[in-house]
Amino acid sequence: MFDKAEDLCIEFVKLKDGKHNLDFRVDGPFFESLGSKEIHAADVNVTAEVDKTSNWMHVHLRMFGNMTVDCHRCLVALPMQINTKYLLIVKLDSQDESDKDHEDEGVELIYLRPHEFTLSIAQTVYETSLLALPMIRNCDDLDFKPCDQGMIQKLETLNSDSNEETEVDARWEKLKQLKNL
Repeated sequence: MFDKAEDLCIEFVKLKDGKHNLDFRVDGPFFESLGSKEIHAADVNVTAEVDKTSNWMHVHLRMFGNMTVDCHRCLVALPMQINTKYLLIVKLDSQDESDKDHEDEGVELIYLRPHEFTLSIAQTVYETSLLALPMIRNCDDLDFKPCDQGMIQKLETLNSDSNEETEVDARWEKLKQLKNL
């Protein structure tokens, strides 16, 4: 398990040219260390297939596992499964003065300077894992619904109260009449 973001690095200088498979596993403290307040628990496997040449490196990342988040409706802890991929393309020994990141859909191009010997994939794993979660997180698609029934009843009560006719202030009626003139 990798509890800290700095633990999730690829020491590419130790790798020979060719393909290499690396396995990592991240958990809740990893997401906390990068500032996530919405992930309560996690068990995510990360596989990195590194295809290295003398000047380039292609890092195919695959993240799959479980993350526990709050239900958007009733706030109960909700386990969600993720399964996603991401591709990093790394230019090694770049003489470029500035480090540039170019993002495209599912592909990131990174330039490394000659004095760098590790590649941190922590931020990429963090962001890609969060983006793999559905936008609306609730219990609707689950076979077993762990909903907080007290919260659901409170929401229904508040919703029914807002649907009831409320007495309209007479001043608003006068303003509506002025608007129609």
